[in-house]
Amino acid sequence: MLSSSATPYAALASWLDRFVDFVITKQGLATVLQSDDPCYDPLHYYFLERLVPVCGALLDAASAEIRSDVDPYELMRGIGGLCAGAGGNRRYNARKLVGILVGGLRSGEPQ
Repeated sequence: MLSSSATPYAALASWLDRFVDFVITKQGLATVLQSDDPCYDPLHYYFLERLVPVCGALLDAASAEIRSDVDPYELMRGIGGLCAGAGGNRRYNARKLVGILVGGLRSGEPQ
């Protein structure tokens, strides 16, 4: 993804857009993973072990273009929260809100 994108930030934004697709299509899965039932813990950790390092590598690659205080796990949880907020509301545009969040990564150092 990095080699086929114009910039590391573009690669990060593209990957996060695909992550949104994943989260939106797996809404039922998200509910299960956030439940207190321990039988789903292995599945939750399976996704974390695979997705967080990829997000982290893309954040590292884009470090010259984005804020320095972005944690991959927090970013992914934030995106997941925005996607989960839609529920059945057709007026709620999770992708637009995630776009605002991802655009804010470029805002520079925190105040």
